[in-house]
Amino acid sequence: VAGEIRKLADQSRSSADKIGTLVGAIQGSINSTVMVTDEGNKTAASGIELTENTLNVFQKIEAAVNDVSIASQQIALSSKQQAVGVQQAVSAMNAINLGAKETATVVSQVKSSTEELTDVAKQLQVTV
Repeated sequence: VAGEIRKLADQSRSSADKIGTLVGAIQGSINSTVMVTDEGNKTAASGIELTENTLNVFQKIEAAVNDVSIASQQIALSSKQQAVGVQQAVSAMNAINLGAKETATVVSQVKSSTEELTDVAKQLQVTV
């Protein structure tokens, strides 16, 4: 009976050693899992930060594009206003040109009338 008890004790010790080895392996696996999880958390936090930075950059790009769009619209409006102004200036120049032609015609008529009056005055002097 003592031999059987010894044999059972040896088997128990062997089983306890195997259990101890398994517990050590499980603890090692748990430690590895914790380290991997910690690294994963760090990587995820880094990814989230990178995503937030990228979002900020895209928001700045969106704001810049909106500013460019508004500036383009203002330039287009200004160009249209300038075109209207140039057209008004051309119309004014045409009106001035027409007025100058009419003035030249009137001056020519006045000159002609003055010459006729001068001729009449000379004839009157001769007759008087």
